[in-house]
Amino acid sequence: MARLFETSRSSLAPAPILALAAALAAAGCGETQGSSIDAGATDTDADTDTDTDTDTDSDTDPQFDAGPDSGPGADLVGMWGALVNVTIIQEVGIPLVPADQWTASRNFYLVTLTTDGAGNLTAHEKLCALKLKVRSCGLEIGNNTSGVSQNFIDHMVINERHVTLASSEPGTPWVSDVVYEVRGANLCNGECDPSVDTECDPLPANDSAEVGVTTSCEGACTGAECDQDEDGQPGVTNTLTGLLNCDTYVTQRWWARLDGEIVDADTIAGAVVDNFSEQTVVAATSICGTGSPDTRSEECPEHQYFKMVRLGDGASCADVLALTDCDDDPATCDTNAVQPLDPDNDNEADCPDDCD
Repeated sequence: MARLFETSRSSLAPAPILALAAALAAAGCGETQGSSIDAGATDTDADTDTDTDTDTDSDTDPQFDAGPDSGPGADLVGMWGALVNVTIIQEVGIPLVPADQWTASRNFYLVTLTTDGAGNLTAHEKLCALKLKVRSCGLEIGNNTSGVSQNFIDHMVINERHVTLASSEPGTPWVSDVVYEVRGANLCNGECDPSVDTECDPLPANDSAEVGVTTSCEGACTGAECDQDEDGQPGVTNTLTGLLNCDTYVTQRWWARLDGEIVDADTIAGAVVDNFSEQTVVAATSICGTGSPDTRSEECPEHQYFKMVRLGDGASCADVLALTDCDDDPATCDTNAVQPLDPDNDNEADCPDDCD
């Protein structure tokens, strides 16, 4: 098969690291740099949007070998668009902000599926856009927006997700491995769940670094923070402006598994399971970032899901975003016109979240 998918460095994560910024923003701390969406401060169900630019034309983008053109799942090899939707509750706990925050992360990916010819498929997933829908569980203050800089996106890695198939017939289970990603820290044993693995390295502690003092993420593991986005600051940077102004320098670990099925030759869908995230604020330029919100799972399973739809050869992020309504409705990515990658906003209205 031909070589597929030229892409820039990007991120697979369902972006709970950005939920910190969105939680602060929806609570009145302001916006992350690069945003232009007003969440509507007086609405307790206000939507907050984060957006990423797309760039699929880099001359240095890696290529992936599609693999043999036979074997279980070989007919699924190629380009796909995907939506991964996950939700969390954050207990913000900063001055003037007593409210918890419910955050839905809508992550849109350009996916290339490759195979080894024996039913073992690899999904190479490039983040094309990120939207955060945020609800405050109490008082909101100020005009609230949130976003993420392109520099942040450019310095994330492309992760790989693995699935083993017996066939590609409709109804065949699509169950991936658990994918772990550590950001802003150089851990020796980081691809693990610290709540169940005693050998798992912890993230660097809150307030464990100094503004303007950091090290490269290259080289031997240190167990400490590192400057992943190469801006001269520890960890990765979130810039907030508004009622309170600050830069927060954070480390984060997240993990998730996809558990669904092949719906038909052009559609794969199901649940996101075994997903969670943790983060620490290792340094900050003001009180806005001195603490790291506690995160807990949001218990409604209807809010944790993924969708994949087949695209043509040579597809780009523009083709992915054409399958949703984010341009017309950035907060929900869903207008009256039904699109294949629209988030399931109706489920969010029908299923209560547990942040009351």
